[in-house]
Amino acid sequence: MFPILWRLLTLVLCWLVSGAASAGELRQKVFTAKSYAGSRDRHYQVFVPSTYTGQDAVPLVMILHGCRQTETNMINETRFKDLAERDNFIAVYPFITSYDGMRETNCWGFFLDQHIHKGAGEVEDLHQIAREIEAELKIDPNRRYVTGLSSGAGMSVALAVAHSDYFAAAGSVEGLPYAETSSAVGFVCVNPGSFKPVSANVAAMKAEQQQPEEQRPVPIMAIHSRNDCVVNKLASENIRDAWIRRYGLSPSPTATLDCTAEGVPCTQTRYGSPQRSVVETVFYEGKRGDFIGTGTHYWVGDNSGQFADPTGPSATELQWAFFKAHPFREAPPPSISISAAQATGNSISVNGTASASAGSVASVTVRLDGRFPQPAKTASGTSDWAVTFDNLHMDAIYVPVATAKDNDGASTNIAGNPITLGSPPPNAPPSVTISSASVSGDCITVAGSASDPEGQLASVGVELGTRPRKPAGVSQDKFKYQECGLPGGTYATRAQAADRAGATSPVSSGPDVTVSNLQAVTANWQAHMGAGRLRVYSAPCASVGFGSCDQGFSEIFLANQFNPFPLHRKATSNDWYVRPESIP
Repeated sequence: MFPILWRLLTLVLCWLVSGAASAGELRQKVFTAKSYAGSRDRHYQVFVPSTYTGQDAVPLVMILHGCRQTETNMINETRFKDLAERDNFIAVYPFITSYDGMRETNCWGFFLDQHIHKGAGEVEDLHQIAREIEAELKIDPNRRYVTGLSSGAGMSVALAVAHSDYFAAAGSVEGLPYAETSSAVGFVCVNPGSFKPVSANVAAMKAEQQQPEEQRPVPIMAIHSRNDCVVNKLASENIRDAWIRRYGLSPSPTATLDCTAEGVPCTQTRYGSPQRSVVETVFYEGKRGDFIGTGTHYWVGDNSGQFADPTGPSATELQWAFFKAHPFREAPPPSISISAAQATGNSISVNGTASASAGSVASVTVRLDGRFPQPAKTASGTSDWAVTFDNLHMDAIYVPVATAKDNDGASTNIAGNPITLGSPPPNAPPSVTISSASVSGDCITVAGSASDPEGQLASVGVELGTRPRKPAGVSQDKFKYQECGLPGGTYATRAQAADRAGATSPVSSGPDVTVSNLQAVTANWQAHMGAGRLRVYSAPCASVGFGSCDQGFSEIFLANQFNPFPLHRKATSNDWYVRPESIP
């Protein structure tokens, strides 16, 4: 046992002095359970690169951990954080946090029916996490992607099927087909697992995708070791074949490439059309394990870890290149502009232009927002369009909002300048109400509603205690704000809304909330070490050397080995403890 510990300590020290971290910012977030079935509170982390300014929309990539892992494994063992810093995109790392059913530690429920359908369970929670990020950061709706390892790859496949109208493309590393069972996981080399016939996977995909907007084939890349004894390569072959049958593709490849790297043979195969693949497989000669398949199931080609090996083709680089080549649509959405909007008596006329870079504009609709909102009307014309609203309420302000939609269903909105009819009363300020304020760990979430009598709500700002006011995410008449990494203490919650004319609402006060002075993080020892919680401690800590402030690494490893365990600290301290009662 002690020689093993010595080797582990040597590895730990190597990790401590290895490579510099990415220069962006990791933000800890908490997703609050929703009212649909199977929803749960979930932690997740978002990497925002230093190059992100908020001015231009950027891609989003969601990366899902596998069994016996947390999101920290994917942060440290893949290279998506580095590529996000290099190429300016948002990387999000969800943590399953808690779960139901019989499953191995921290497995996503890709094999449980209640978690793989739109509108419920884990697949919907992950979709909603992505939408939360869109409410806070400027995300390009044409470039939203998801991938994962093992059970996380199985859930990535489920997201590609259940939310084909949302994600542009998906990836799978050592993953499994849609609606597969847990029997497909073999665990040992002599047992390849028991797989459903491909026809059953296809039937499940068709049953899930019944709406017209769900028929788009989501491009997918499946990466798999030919020597994986935990999830046999037949899993990715079945992903490939299910996609081919579901979307009526030719089984003949359009291209075969050599992706050999660092002496590891690798073949990349494309299916679809020469211009745009729909399925790509990457099969490589991964490491061979012992009888029970130890060391054969991992993320390949990036960093080292419990389920990661740097030798071979980079799964991160391969998938990012695939994602970049597969936006949701090849052509950008249509463009629209309002040329003029004028009032005559109790009527308002609005006209403008619209265009589509590929195809044509199918329709233009216009609505009027304000105290007396008018429903959308279809304009006459498309390239040059016009619409008139008659018999409007006088003494009011209206804001025209025009929408262009192309033949592929993509749409673009634009709001024009306010139009005044008659002599409206002085601008009434907006209103705001805090409906809830909750605490999870060191995160506070404040939510509520806001409105403006003239339909010109511009923003909502939230204050926590004496901290500066910060903008909340606003969607229609709802707002939500979350801040993490807060020190222990009691915080008053306040919100204020503003309209486009600069008028502000009275400050709305919500309930006081209290963040505990103690923080706890549960992860395995590699993740704790990667985050700096396990490190070399010195006096006055009770344990001097590598480990926590109250226990040495050997004691910690003997008690937990590779299983997750909690570490605790005061919010104002950088010293972590195994036992909360040891914290001074």
